[in-house]
Amino acid sequence: MENIIFFTVFLTLWIVPVIIGVIVAKKKNRSPHWFWLGIWPGVGLWTFIIMMILKPLKTCSKCGKKSKSDAKFCPYCSNQYTDIPEAEEELKVVRKKEIKKTMATVAVVLVIVFGLGSVISVSVFSAFTNSEPYKHSIEMIENNSEIKEYLGEDIKRKGLISGSIKLNGDSSGSAIISYKLKGRNGISRVYVDAIKENGVWNYNKLNFYKEQGKSELINLLEENE
Repeated sequence: MENIIFFTVFLTLWIVPVIIGVIVAKKKNRSPHWFWLGIWPGVGLWTFIIMMILKPLKTCSKCGKKSKSDAKFCPYCSNQYTDIPEAEEELKVVRKKEIKKTMATVAVVLVIVFGLGSVISVSVFSAFTNSEPYKHSIEMIENNSEIKEYLGEDIKRKGLISGSIKLNGDSSGSAIISYKLKGRNGISRVYVDAIKENGVWNYNKLNFYKEQGKSELINLLEENE
């Protein structure tokens, strides 16, 4: 499940900024070819943000070359532009509007990026906590007197859950999960390695490591035999 969500968000953050960026580039009379850089994941998003910051260009009616939007004369043929604001104050107003519009667009893009990042984080976390291997490991720990005595009272999960879960329909899949548990006496780590075949989860490893980075552990599979 988390793989599908991640792939969807990844494509959205990769492709959408490129498509919108090409449209913005054409409106600003700038070359959309910069977005060929979007072939590399992540680069298209940064190119889009830069394109939003850049000012529009205008094309000289005489030589066809481009120059800054506030230029009074073409720097290539000295042709005078006819679309010059009548007053300097009008030009300042136009610039302020462009800056506000650019900042608003960049802010919206950043909100979307962080929003999608939050959605994928919550979805992946939910996929872990709702998975059978995770629930089974918690149940085994809660029923193990040695672990409860070792960690002490108020045993809670600490931090995020790492690893991966892959499901192929309802009949097969695999899971590798690692997470921390915190009690009054300290912090320990749980490691789960399981494979789902014919709708049933079979556990290769279900270990409770007493201290991080050390090999002393409680094998919950052996405890259950």
